[in-house]
Amino acid sequence: MKKRLLIFVLTGILCLGLAPRAAAAEYADVPQDHWAAESIRRATELGLFQGVGDGRFGLGQPISRAAFSAALVRLFGWEEVRPEEPSYTDVEKDRWFYSAVETVLANRAVAAARQDFRPNEDLTRGEMASMLVRGLGYRSSLAETAASYGVPFSDVSVNKGFVTLAYDLGLMNGKGSGRFDPDAPATREQAAAVLVRVYDQLAVEPVKLAAAGQYQLITIATPMAQAGDEMPITPLEPLADLYATLRRMKNNGEDMSRYALRLMAGGVRTLTDGGGNLIGGSELISAKEVGDVLAGKDVETFYSEQYQSAGCTYAPNAYQTAYVWYQSEESMAAKLQLAKLFGVTRYVVE
Repeated sequence: MKKRLLIFVLTGILCLGLAPRAAAAEYADVPQDHWAAESIRRATELGLFQGVGDGRFGLGQPISRAAFSAALVRLFGWEEVRPEEPSYTDVEKDRWFYSAVETVLANRAVAAARQDFRPNEDLTRGEMASMLVRGLGYRSSLAETAASYGVPFSDVSVNKGFVTLAYDLGLMNGKGSGRFDPDAPATREQAAAVLVRVYDQLAVEPVKLAAAGQYQLITIATPMAQAGDEMPITPLEPLADLYATLRRMKNNGEDMSRYALRLMAGGVRTLTDGGGNLIGGSELISAKEVGDVLAGKDVETFYSEQYQSAGCTYAPNAYQTAYVWYQSEESMAAKLQLAKLFGVTRYVVE
């Protein structure tokens, strides 16, 4: 499997830049003044979409689940997956969409609970929201957080967190009168508009600042355990807290271009005794101290998708266990991606 999407985003989505692009096309069924004409043109140029033949785009036609899967693979630049045995009963190896469906599954853009994929069925708007958000790397934990705020549409009862995230991130809008129309088929032009919107947001390269300067800092507190607490979870700058802050700022009408995200350079360490009891409280450690820890012997590293934070454990002596959450390239990329989806494209590391 290729390296994770969130690291890939930090590199400036090179894979997207290298993807083969179709020549600019004018489709006979797309009027120049149509609301989606520019998105259709760009989706074609970026190689995300093709027409349906005979010089037509298929305006107004629904997009199938298989076709949208293929577009997602192109959008995110995922390495194609082609297992020996199909994962779904209705997606055979000889079908044109076999690799695309298997690839979106491998990258967890769809849930793995069903035995069938229904590749030729129309993609619904609710499913499009879910696949987009999952493809960006925001799955159950952040979706649960989003759902807790209440979905902004009166007709959404399934995939509430994913629809809320798609709306909050500016990827999809409602259909008016407080409705999202989640069960309606997503049309080809709607899919083109959404995919181009995601491409443009991801294509922005975050700018690292030496100091905040004229920008106001967004600081996300890292939980710190206190003496007497039970064994704590103390990840750096939890992603759900960052989402809550950015969401509140957006809803308050803040000018996001005036802000920069502050990220911690080091980490936080917690000690427990042989019985798993907390010794003292958590302590902040520098980036150099984190490096020294990771260079030591018998260090077990891990990564929490729930918090988008790297961590490790080690034994400083025969009687204690140390837990360290630290800033990694992957955790930094996850936070920068979320920030820029909200329009915050600058950051400092302290």
